This record gives sequence, structure tokens and C-alpha cells, in this order.
Amino acid sequence: MKKNYVLIIYLLLLLISCNKSPVKNMDKQEILKQGSQLFAKYGCAVCHSLEGKKVYGPPLNGIYMKEITVLRKGKEFKVVADRKYLKKSILQPRFEKVLEFKNTEMPIATFPEEEADILVEYIIALGEKN
Repeated sequence: MKKNYVLIIYLLLLLISCNKSPVKNMDKQEILKQGSQLFAKYGCAVCHSLEGKKVYGPPLNGIYMKEITVLRKGKEFKVVADRKYLKKSILQPRFEKVLEFKNTEMPIATFPEEEADILVEYIIALGEKN
């Protein structure tokens, strides 16, 4: 019986530690540094501008908390580009598209969740920087 309690406690502690995002412990400079490295690593700049220019995909500067129109399963929706939206867009790029870019396809890359979190915070930090 004691072994079961120990196992349950161990599993709970493991679960709790897995849910802690290292991004929360990073300062803005570290987010900008690591985010920039990931942006380059995954080739995001090929399609996304950080200066407001329209390239193949939508510009990412100033997108945080902006209301945008997206296309999902053939229907238009207004959404706010909050943290949840940005992360989902990174991890599931074909779930919905910014209406203006409906004829483009974002390549599907496999992002570790931790890196997706850093990219989200990077996009937010860039908006705060300007």
C-alpha cells in the first residue's frame, strides 16, 4: 500500500514539474536572444516579416492582441491574436489561416512545446520593443 502512495506522489511531482515552462524564468533580453535564434533556426524570416512588410505570410510585429480575420474550415472568424492563438498557429499552422493569406501554406514543422512558447514570447516582446 505504501508503494502505491509513493508512486502516486512521484507521478504528481513529475506532472507538476513538466508543466513548468522555462519561459517564465526568462527575462526579456533572454527571450529576444533565444527567440531570434529560433526564428532563424526554423527559417521563419523566409515567410514572415518582423518590420511590417507583407511577405509570403503575415508580418508578425504588432500582431499580439490584434483582432484578425481567419479562415477556418471555409468560414470566416474574428479572433484576437493572444498567446493561445499564437501558440496554436505555430504548433498547428493549418488549423486556420489569416484571411489575407488564405492562398499560402505554412510548412508544418515539429516544434517542441518549449520552443513554441519562446517564439510566442519573442513575438510579444518584439511588439513591446517597438
